[in-house]
Amino acid sequence: MLPTPEQERVRRRPPDAPAEPRPLRLEVQALRALAVLLVVGFHFWPGRVPGGYVGVDVFFVISGFLITSHLTREAASTGRVSLPRFWARRARRLLPAAYLVIAVTAVATLLVVPSVFWAPWFREVLGATLYVENWVLAADAVDYLGADNDPSPVQHYWTLSAEEQFYLLWPLLVGLSAVLAGRSRRSQRGVTFTVLAVATSASFGYSLWLTATNPASAYFVTTTRAWQFGAGALLALLLVGPARRPDARWRTLVSWAGFTSIALCGLAYGASTPFPGTAAVWPVLATAAVIWAGTPRTRLAPAPLIAWRPVQYTGEISYSLYLWHWPAIVLAPFVLGHVPGLLERVTLLAGVFLVSALTKRFVEDPVRFTARWGLPRPRRTLGLTAVGAVILSLVAGSAWFVADQRARDQAAVAARLVEDMPRCFGAASMDAENPCENPDLEGMLVPSLDAVAADWTKLPCFVESDEEDLEECSYGPVDDPDVPHVVVVGDSHTRAMLPAFQALAEQGTISVTPQLKATCAWTTGVMDYDDPQRVATCETWKEQLQEWFEAHAGEIDLIVTTGYARTIGGEPDQKVAEMAAAWRPIADRGVTIVGLSDNPAHPSRPIDCLAELEVVEPDSCAVTVDEAYPYSDPFAATAKAVPGALHLDLRPYYCRDGVCPSVIGGVTVYRDSHHLTTTYTRTMAPYLLRGLRELGALR
Repeated sequence: MLPTPEQERVRRRPPDAPAEPRPLRLEVQALRALAVLLVVGFHFWPGRVPGGYVGVDVFFVISGFLITSHLTREAASTGRVSLPRFWARRARRLLPAAYLVIAVTAVATLLVVPSVFWAPWFREVLGATLYVENWVLAADAVDYLGADNDPSPVQHYWTLSAEEQFYLLWPLLVGLSAVLAGRSRRSQRGVTFTVLAVATSASFGYSLWLTATNPASAYFVTTTRAWQFGAGALLALLLVGPARRPDARWRTLVSWAGFTSIALCGLAYGASTPFPGTAAVWPVLATAAVIWAGTPRTRLAPAPLIAWRPVQYTGEISYSLYLWHWPAIVLAPFVLGHVPGLLERVTLLAGVFLVSALTKRFVEDPVRFTARWGLPRPRRTLGLTAVGAVILSLVAGSAWFVADQRARDQAAVAARLVEDMPRCFGAASMDAENPCENPDLEGMLVPSLDAVAADWTKLPCFVESDEEDLEECSYGPVDDPDVPHVVVVGDSHTRAMLPAFQALAEQGTISVTPQLKATCAWTTGVMDYDDPQRVATCETWKEQLQEWFEAHAGEIDLIVTTGYARTIGGEPDQKVAEMAAAWRPIADRGVTIVGLSDNPAHPSRPIDCLAELEVVEPDSCAVTVDEAYPYSDPFAATAKAVPGALHLDLRPYYCRDGVCPSVIGGVTVYRDSHHLTTTYTRTMAPYLLRGLRELGALR
């Protein structure tokens, strides 16, 4: 059989020949321009383009379409897919600019960003370098104590990670299809379509399920996004061959409808839209429609707009524009010393366009199309890629290790200070009964800002937000009948208070059993969270908790409960009624229940504010009591509503003279915007004990 012209062209191409750029479809470049402008607009002005994140979905469909078109052409012309050559081409196309941005971002972080950010940020730099950033963010999204972290300057690499994972696995499916077609002597196009359709359908079904049950994780993971690549892939297979497309007038209508639908999704969607799920269907279908319609040439067609040079050029630099815009947004406040205003944001955006154009001209294209240094050889390209990944990984990993080790050292210092507390340390400086001042504590931060994010209680029995089964552990002399047994119940705010109870247990004053679950206060009401999984697991956990109380009521001397009051759903009276309904069955059994007022919450992380200060004053980064407590206290009201229940208010140890400081007695109070540090909580142990005894809850 004589070779086809395509096979002959491939056979005659020298192995060192540069990659040949294929002519780009104008509508694809226009889609890229629209997609990147939506994403950039969403990040620069989220209030104006609240659904701009759908631009990512447009990119995914385009990638699926173009890559599958290329792979099927290669399989049809050669009978196979050369995986090394495919991966090498992708590496030359994507990695130079991506690794350049990572390297610049890492250096900028070391130069201008306070060290408090280094450990979490360089962890993500490592994830971005290895193209697993989406899985890193998915893990953080379901970690309630990690979800409050500030976004890193490489967070946007989650989309590139999902795309690279697609590039790694999708050619294997296409290659498998070619093998199956050859063995079965069936149409390669038909077999490939069937295999990819099954994979796409499975991903779509999983996306619907995970978006409904665990949306925080569903947004990032590759398995919920693969169907978007698959939609573009199936479209590529449908457009193969001489099949006749409808009249240009119909394609004009479809093209306009597609572009308009994408833009409307960018304006209509928002943070509360469950995504990807069914909401992602519209931008995906709209993108596929635009590609299917092509660039129709009719009087009313969008062809002039599509072919307009600014639109096409924005599409050409869209990759670099996507890479540079997010680090610029995240790092700008550290360089300027304040959040950029309107004029500064516009200037920053112009600078991002300029840097993106330079990156396209001097980095992307030269590496992609050069024949020098043996780059067109897959082995050489993949080898250099591995070297670059190793170098960046070593830099990121070393910075992460150093920052983490410094945090551990500072945490050890904080632990020693807690064991041998200086005079007036922490909550002692707020003790109204014994006024106290210690000038040696002025300007001190314990734990240091490097260590504060890790200053939280590690518990083997804390139930995470995506878990529902009861866990149990105890501290102190549990088997001593003369020692009061205390059960501490609630969510992560209760967990933050637990170190004070543990300190009392270590002294033998009490024994403690925590029953704690993230985002789940002790109430019959539904917690105020958009995440259905958190709500569902909370309800299941609370059912088990009530059964556990019934079984162990005779062993419990005291229950202390608190929680993040802002997340307890309902109007004030409803909150109290629903909390009382949970408490009353146990109180009726003769068990004393103490409702503990919630700790203050700040509008943003105090440690970010403290990191910008050269000198820390007593009221640095404080908030007013009204800002910290913009609600009536449901724990105080419920204690009044349940016979035998009591209320303990420790707010005088957080706030004084109408303000709630971020540093008290030399101790950093908050690890994020609303969780207490373990160090500060342990300094409250004597005052917790005093308060419980004054109430008569403990002897």
